[in-house]
Amino acid sequence: MFPGPRDRRVGHHQPSTEVTYTPIERLAGEQELVLRGHFRTERDGMYNGGLRNTAFAILKPEPNGTFAASFTLPDQVVYAAFVVEEKTGQRIDANGRDLFELLIHAEDGQPLYHSLMQRAYDFAGRNWITAYESNRLAMELYPDFLAGWSTLRFHEDVALGSTGSDSLLAWHQENFAGIHEEYARRTPLPPATVVAIQGYADDVEDSVVVAFWTERARNEGRGTRPWAQIVGIETVQKFFEDRDADAALAAFEEYWPDAEGTGSQMLSWALNVATEWNRAPDLPAADRWIERMLADGGSKFSAARRLASFPERRERALELARQGLEREARAGTEHADLVAHPGRPLGRTVSEYARTRARQWADRLVTYSELLSAAGEEDEALEALEEAAATAVDPEVFQRLADVKLSRGDTAGAARDYAVVAADPLTHSDQADSLAALVGQNTESPEWHTLLESAEARMLPRIVADTVRWAPRSSSLADKNGNRVLLSDLIEGRNTVLVFWARSCGYSVAEIPQVVRLRELLESTGVQILSITTDDQPGPDMEEFIAARGVTYPVYYDLAAEAKNAFGVSGIPSYFILDASGRVRFAFSQVADIARQVEALVQLRGNPPPEP
Repeated sequence: MFPGPRDRRVGHHQPSTEVTYTPIERLAGEQELVLRGHFRTERDGMYNGGLRNTAFAILKPEPNGTFAASFTLPDQVVYAAFVVEEKTGQRIDANGRDLFELLIHAEDGQPLYHSLMQRAYDFAGRNWITAYESNRLAMELYPDFLAGWSTLRFHEDVALGSTGSDSLLAWHQENFAGIHEEYARRTPLPPATVVAIQGYADDVEDSVVVAFWTERARNEGRGTRPWAQIVGIETVQKFFEDRDADAALAAFEEYWPDAEGTGSQMLSWALNVATEWNRAPDLPAADRWIERMLADGGSKFSAARRLASFPERRERALELARQGLEREARAGTEHADLVAHPGRPLGRTVSEYARTRARQWADRLVTYSELLSAAGEEDEALEALEEAAATAVDPEVFQRLADVKLSRGDTAGAARDYAVVAADPLTHSDQADSLAALVGQNTESPEWHTLLESAEARMLPRIVADTVRWAPRSSSLADKNGNRVLLSDLIEGRNTVLVFWARSCGYSVAEIPQVVRLRELLESTGVQILSITTDDQPGPDMEEFIAARGVTYPVYYDLAAEAKNAFGVSGIPSYFILDASGRVRFAFSQVADIARQVEALVQLRGNPPPEP
């Protein structure tokens, strides 16, 4: 569609940008196509969560088989990303998941610093190599933009893995030494300059130099996010040393006027000190920080969850949850057209986005139901649970719903919902027997088997709806001896569950027992589990850790971050389910969902869904 980003020549923004598009097969023959995307200014942050995606132009067919359109580029834009889709939003060309792009250049033909950095931010989470390369080019062209150096170290760590990143450390230390020499004696410095140098120092230098720039950031960087993070972390560390919640909360109160609006974690830390971390919760302080959280744009549901565990605040929690539901319902009405919905991510079809929204709504309803039940509003709680169960796949939702129905004498309704739980592959046979007995059923009876079959038929379409079909780039790993192996060779024509994790990640370690159980459950079906650690080195220490934690499945090492980049992993643990051909069929699964997704994949063998 557009020329490559380094070849684009824009200079000053033009009155209009001309677009020519050669359609892929599934978009050829349309009477018109939609160019949909988002613009970025130099103030936008990493990832794409807060960006609004809109239709910029209607592409019309040309005699030569291409499509063409034009649109006006706003003055502040430095980067833009696009997809092309037909008018219903069900068939999309996302340029192989990389999206199409427009990079703004200066009059001398060089891409702007902020254009390159916004490109890096846009690719974060979907192609870390491209994000890293864009950041690296920005620093090659504009080394005096100091904030980019720390971001480059971040991208090196993520994109290149520990081996590649460590190999660049000496160069960065030499580079930082020159920056330190140039700026250390200058005072005062602009806050943005101080915190940029402090961030880079924290990534590459020894503790003495880090302490020097941290002190300067504390004194000269007030009002910036790094300053708020520094003083916030110091306050939390002191709290864990002396457990003086009053002193910690007083410090947060002092800092907040300058920390407000910086996007720091101070709100969360202050709330934790007032509630979860405090042996004697300070509810008045929690109230203040909850209101600040809401004023800062925080979720009413998050606020409700914070307060729900305190009987004195359950009424307020219920009020917030109700307001949150009403707000989301209004937003759903205002943006009922999911084709044009600004929150629909680029590359996601309308059907995929509708399912995502339905699951999110179901999660909200489950929380709301819990709050209603705690407040004694049982009828409304049941209604919320029933609405959640209409789209849910989580057996816990059906367990709760069945329990409520049984307590009200609705044995037949309870039996239908208990059957969903019993049919789940993670439900132990003893538990399934107990559920059947609760509703007077014998697990060998035809009636119970009919209920189980009905439950499976009810759940399968919901699970299958989340299937995808894409082939990751080829990648290699290291085994425990450091030998290089291709991931494609490890799959060997078998359905495979991939687990991206690291022993430094508490969530990953906490889920090891669940993955072990999955292996035991799936082994007889021919499905294998392969784990890929993104931040560890093979060696005796790692083998000792694996043995101590009872890891029974293979562990491989992504030393060059090839696999992480091939799958677009930005956070761990991350789970993928691959078919025997090595195509991804379920992406970014939750560990609790994997068994039923694998079961669905097996059932799909003879009746695969159409290509997306």
